[in-house]
Amino acid sequence: MKMICISCPRGCEMDVSAAGGAVSVSGNACPKGEAYAKSEVTNPTRMVTGLVRVAGMRKPLPVKTKVPVPKAKIDAVLFAMHQAAAQLPVAIGDVIIPNVAETGVDLVATANM
Repeated sequence: MKMICISCPRGCEMDVSAAGGAVSVSGNACPKGEAYAKSEVTNPTRMVTGLVRVAGMRKPLPVKTKVPVPKAKIDAVLFAMHQAAAQLPVAIGDVIIPNVAETGVDLVATANM
């Protein structure tokens, strides 16, 4: 399969193949590309961003996962965000939902309110 590396601005077009648990990568200009491709094939992860209600306010709080979560858990993370309500005051980096959706990752505020 063809894959574009997003690890740096160069954007190398890589050929990636997986067979029997082994992943081979060609076309990358640096080791970051190989690591990115192997990660995408074996355990893809994504940062999740969104909004959480704030008790007593109309304006929502922007939040994100502290680190990327497995793609399979994104729906559960979004559902947990939809169910949550933050309490004021909130500072950037405050944990809004610890271990969101049992991922082992905290959901944190990205704005002060």
